Amino acid sequence: MDYTLAHGTANDFVVLADLDDRQPLSAELARALCDRRRGLGADGVLRLGPGDGGSRVFMDHRNADGSTAEMCGNGVRVVAKYLVDRDLAPLDERGVLLIGTRGGIKPVTVHRGPDGLVQEVAVDMGPPVLAPAEVPFEADDPDALLHEVELDGTTVTLSVVSMGNPHGVLTVDDVATASVEDLGPRLETHRRFPAKANIGFAELVDHSRIRLRVWERGVGETAACGTGACAAVVALQRRGLLDDEVVVDLPGGTLRIAHVTGGTVMMSGPAVEIASGRLDPHWLAAITGTPTPSATR
Repeated sequence: MDYTLAHGTANDFVVLADLDDRQPLSAELARALCDRRRGLGADGVLRLGPGDGGSRVFMDHRNADGSTAEMCGNGVRVVAKYLVDRDLAPLDERGVLLIGTRGGIKPVTVHRGPDGLVQEVAVDMGPPVLAPAEVPFEADDPDALLHEVELDGTTVTLSVVSMGNPHGVLTVDDVATASVEDLGPRLETHRRFPAKANIGFAELVDHSRIRLRVWERGVGETAACGTGACAAVVALQRRGLLDDEVVVDLPGGTLRIAHVTGGTVMMSGPAVEIASGRLDPHWLAAITGTPTPSATR
């Protein structure tokens, strides 16, 4: 099986093309591939399967712990680059490619560099989901912009948004010193988030820029989170703190988010391929439980 290593703003993935739908992406295989000592090492695996419902390709995404994810903003940009650079899924007459995800179909447009390869991708992430029950989040007041969550006697105030996957967003004075590793995992698994959640820590720079760190569900802190950037911008916009177009600085790079109340969220950012190769068939057989090549001769 061939693989490609790629990243979107340093959020890295193993990409497996399986357009003939031959190799299911199991939790065991995802965990093994993402292991940074015994595997290739990544935040997640993106298996490209056949599309349905109007999409050309389905993005089958698993986190590093093997859990499935409804949507991944950085991942869908990586998928778009992979497909377009190899002419595996041509753009339509509008220059748009439809990619299926568990969070719905995402239209993407690409911008090529001087070498003709995709350098940046813009994704229509769809409208944010703001009703707490649909995030899902168990709210005391479903109409509130901010919600209080108790953590061992400490009260944490956050906003909740879904961008196809659930997010909690906290505002902090200094993102560099934010308690990401302490609060992140405890909020991710808090009972008020029945499906767990990604937790963003956002520092307001001005009305058009924020700094952000994200503790991702099933992974831990990552260098960037595309859906997290969208959720943070929407959450702060609802409080009157941000303009319609915002630059989001993450540890792994910069994303641009555009959103007008009542509309969809547009995310733009880079996609980069690092290396390609072939998985050792004996290693793959040991993980998947299939016969080794020698056993089939």
